[in-house]
Amino acid sequence: MHLLSSVRELAWAQNPVIWFGEACVILWLVIRQVRSSWVRAGVTLVLSGLIMNVLVTAANAGTMPVVGMPLTIQPASPIWQPATAQTRLTFLADQARLGLFSIGDLVMLFGGMLMLSIFLRRVCKSSRRFVAPLTESSTSHSVLKA
Repeated sequence: MHLLSSVRELAWAQNPVIWFGEACVILWLVIRQVRSSWVRAGVTLVLSGLIMNVLVTAANAGTMPVVGMPLTIQPASPIWQPATAQTRLTFLADQARLGLFSIGDLVMLFGGMLMLSIFLRRVCKSSRRFVAPLTESSTSHSVLKA
């Protein structure tokens, strides 16, 4: 798993557009598999958040700037760098006042939660169809047969 995250990090640092393309393909497959306007809205939100993150990362030479990053925090990856006066699109960067998340991260998170809630709702609905409700008449028949 560490190798996979390293490859993704390298792909993001080298060219965020490639990483974005990969995510678009995966989300397109989700849309084709699940026909729901709510899932499509969730996918649209995830893609919108990804676009925001790609824009700010591409505008800042493959790094995600962090506005208001405390000096005591050591970034987990060299992708994250403190914002400077030369930072472009700072409103799309990770923000200390947003818990070190960016607006794009929050939009993706909301879209993901929307999709997850629809999937869980469908799973619960389909599992209820397969479980026959236990009623008095069904228990009395089984007692009489025994």
